[in-house]
Amino acid sequence: MRQVKRLFYMVVLNIIISTVTVAIVLQLWEQNHPAIPLESTPVVIIVTATQPTSLTNSEMNNPRTGTPMGMATLMGGTVQGSPTLALLTYRIKEGDTLGALAVQFNISLADIMAVNNLTDADSVYIGQIIYIPTAPLPTATPTPTPTSVAPSSTPRPTATQTPRITHTATPTKILQEAQVVIDTVIGAGVLENERVRLLRTGDGELSMAGWRIEDGLGNVYIFPQLTLYKDGAINLNTRSGQNTVVDLYWGLTSPVWKPGKAVSLYDSHNDLRATYAVP
Repeated sequence: MRQVKRLFYMVVLNIIISTVTVAIVLQLWEQNHPAIPLESTPVVIIVTATQPTSLTNSEMNNPRTGTPMGMATLMGGTVQGSPTLALLTYRIKEGDTLGALAVQFNISLADIMAVNNLTDADSVYIGQIIYIPTAPLPTATPTPTPTSVAPSSTPRPTATQTPRITHTATPTKILQEAQVVIDTVIGAGVLENERVRLLRTGDGELSMAGWRIEDGLGNVYIFPQLTLYKDGAINLNTRSGQNTVVDLYWGLTSPVWKPGKAVSLYDSHNDLRATYAVP
């Protein structure tokens, strides 16, 4: 009976010693192998295509593939001889912008947005994890779809004839930013005739509600709810009158403009948008 008790105590003692030893080893391991913060050592995802590769829809949408959605969408066609591509993971910090990150990592903003499937460069938030490519993205070439060609009765060119290929380029329209310029000051010094003429340039429409004109001596005119369209114009008359779609009235009893005086136009955010010196 005594031997059984002794054996029992030895087993219990061995279990306690083993448990303490494992706990000490785990603690020493955690001290010698601290967790690596995401911001200091980015994780690298390697996407290699040594042969022409085509991703299916299920592969693009399968989270187990490890491919960012934007990259999968970009590589939806056949990648012809694309090099090895590395994607760095990055956590957005306060003050970060995609444009600044593009300059920092020497990559284009368009590639960063494509990899992360973003449509708005200002939509990122603090703490968000994004992918940054270390090289320009490969060009995706769609797989051609075979089509049946009906026989043509057009005769083939002879040896002396050279087929002509006509390329029609589609022009790309570049939109200009909406602006308002001070075109001229008419009738300076004469109250009945004095007015400032404003012209609208650029594309789209522009609301001038809350904009103002100043003469630098305390005279300020604040524009009412008003929308100017491309190539539109408006006159600001110094005298009193009834506002129309082309004429606004300041309501002053004496002229404010004279040669050498500056006309300043500010927007609703207090930014100077245009100036004009009265000749």
